[in-house]
Amino acid sequence: MFSFLASCSSQSEYCNERFEYCLNYPAAFEPFGSSKSGDGQIFYIDGGKIELLVWGSVNGQKRTLEQEKQYISQNRTVEYQTIKSKFFVISGFENGKVFYLRTEKTQNGFRSFEIRYPKEEKETYDKFVEKINFQEKK
Repeated sequence: MFSFLASCSSQSEYCNERFEYCLNYPAAFEPFGSSKSGDGQIFYIDGGKIELLVWGSVNGQKRTLEQEKQYISQNRTVEYQTIKSKFFVISGFENGKVFYLRTEKTQNGFRSFEIRYPKEEKETYDKFVEKINFQEKK
């Protein structure tokens, strides 16, 4: 348990060249692989028990943040949502897991991350959400 708690407090960084962003995330996550299109990465803890997905997208349909939020929220049980001028957050339950998704508007599209973890371990993994954030690519 000690090494797990230590890995929660130390951070790693993933940078995406194509969409020019970096994501800081808890070092407990292990990279699983980038998508073929180069838009993002998947990270796991405990063989996929906890998942972190990160991706960028071009806004070819010229969606507003509200439209993107509605699109991403389809067919999901959303328990919490907020929208600000440059980002939105939705959270809820899907397939027995908690999900937390944050999408930020960029110059040409969106960048998003989503973390999923077992509902019964919500208290343990809720704190991970606070440790995940985007920053501009250096």
